Amino acid sequence: MTFKNIEKGSKKYYEEIMYISSNYYIFKKRPRTKTHSLINVFILYIILFLILLFSFLFIPNMMIIIGVCLTCIIVYTYLLIETNYKLREFMKHNNSLIKIDETGIENIEEKQVSTKLYWDSIEYIIINKYSICILPKNFAHFAIFISINSKDEVYKALKKYNKLNLLIDNSK
Repeated sequence: MTFKNIEKGSKKYYEEIMYISSNYYIFKKRPRTKTHSLINVFILYIILFLILLFSFLFIPNMMIIIGVCLTCIIVYTYLLIETNYKLREFMKHNNSLIKIDETGIENIEEKQVSTKLYWDSIEYIIINKYSICILPKNFAHFAIFISINSKDEVYKALKKYNKLNLLIDNSK
C-alpha cells in the first residue's frame, strides 16, 4: 500500500516531530508520553530561569547562581532561535510517499535517500495528535514520521499485515 504523506506547511506537525526527535529516549522508555511544542518548552525554561535570576538578584553573595541562571537563559534562547530556524527549514520540505508492505514501512522522498524500517526492527508505532511516529528498536535506524492525515491508511495497512500489536494511540 502506497500513499502520499502530506506534511508540507504543517507547523504543528513539525513542532511535534521535533519534540519527539529531541526526546527520543523518553519515547523509547515510555511510549505513552504526551507530546508538546518544543518551542513552548524552551520558552517555559527561559521564563523559569528569568524568575530564578530575579529572585537571586536580591540575595547578596549569590553571584555563582546568578551566573548559572544567565548561562541557562542564553543557552535556551539560542536553542529557541535554532529550533525556530529548523522549523522554517522543515516546512519547506516536499511531501513524501509512504510505502507499507509485507516487509516493512518505507519513506520515499523525491531526490533524497529513502528510509525503510523492516517489521522486526520496529519497536512502536505511536499515533500522536498531529503525527504518526514509527520508532525503531535500536538507534542505528531513523524514525519515520507520517502526517496524521494518513491515520486511516496506516491503520488499514497494520491490520492487513497483522501488526496492530505495535500500535500505541496517544492522540486523545
